Amino acid sequence: MFNRQRKDVNLNPVVGEKGETTVRIFSNETHQIFQRGQIDTFIMTVPKSLGPLNYIHIWHDNQNSQSSSSWFLKYMIIYDLQTLQKSYFICQKWFSIMKDDGQIERILPIAGDLQKSQLSHILSKHAYYNISDNHLWFSIFLRPQSNIFTRAQRCTCCFVLLLTSMLFNILYYDQENEIKTDKNNNGISLSLGPLYISSQQIMIGIIVELLTFLPSLLLVQLFRNVQPRQSHQKQISSSPEMLSKIKKKSISEITNVNNNKKKKRKITFPWWCVYLGYILSLLLSVASMFFIFVKGIEFGDLKTQKWLTSSIISFFSSILLVQPLKIIALIIFFAYFIRKSQNDKEINETIDDNGDIYVDDNE
Repeated sequence: MFNRQRKDVNLNPVVGEKGETTVRIFSNETHQIFQRGQIDTFIMTVPKSLGPLNYIHIWHDNQNSQSSSSWFLKYMIIYDLQTLQKSYFICQKWFSIMKDDGQIERILPIAGDLQKSQLSHILSKHAYYNISDNHLWFSIFLRPQSNIFTRAQRCTCCFVLLLTSMLFNILYYDQENEIKTDKNNNGISLSLGPLYISSQQIMIGIIVELLTFLPSLLLVQLFRNVQPRQSHQKQISSSPEMLSKIKKKSISEITNVNNNKKKKRKITFPWWCVYLGYILSLLLSVASMFFIFVKGIEFGDLKTQKWLTSSIISFFSSILLVQPLKIIALIIFFAYFIRKSQNDKEINETIDDNGDIYVDDNE
């Protein structure tokens, strides 16, 4: 269940060609659910197969305070743990008497291929996810709850990116012929306290940030693709009491489905590679700080001002230029090149290829 606005209680029956469920109340006494931008996963059992699903009937209790009586539902996915089939129900509307059409009760038909490939759905589906997960700086605060790329790892990558950009800047100014550069610099310059701002410093800051983007991207991908340790996650499907009656599908059929999916599985690293990532981050950080200190004490006031200005510009260009451009490129790629793909990164972070459901406790 993919949310954009918080709501406390939710109810729905699911209707298929062979039957329907009773009304189910979605609640959790130990964890907050239906938070902004959150993906909520629930296990729902039925005594027999419902057959091909037709629609779901969903509504919520509107008797809470005004601040929590509005709920925006993006879409729902029902994942059959026997057939490993996913059914999409697209909403993209508010459940609120104060917003949209004022409805707090809706019937959502199952989405067809045409609905799932519509540009509006693709953009809405990937825009917030890419901002909250792929913008390295914003993702520290907006990280998807089910993502195994933890906040500590994201902070580590940001710290390494900041130090390496400062190192690249100081290495540039170490090689700079200051007199020649000043003579050739005909642009407008401005001195603000310890900062020396000119068109040259702005260009250097942006170029350096682009140069440091690739090393930081490699470090990010290392952390992203490390397999989680079993002890660091709650594997819901490992509970025999919960799912012993759910997975009665033929072993041969499940094996065939999983063999087909394994061909498409991305490259991953063993869980212990996370320590390799931290060691690499530590080495890069220590080396960067060492050379920054050694080279920095040799600089005069003017060159130090220029270096500091370019470093600050590199920092803000990373937040406001490089990372947003990366997100725009990813959104365009998903929207136009793989819009018909059934591979959903958001749901795959919660449910693996075997139908096992994970809840991540790492931050």
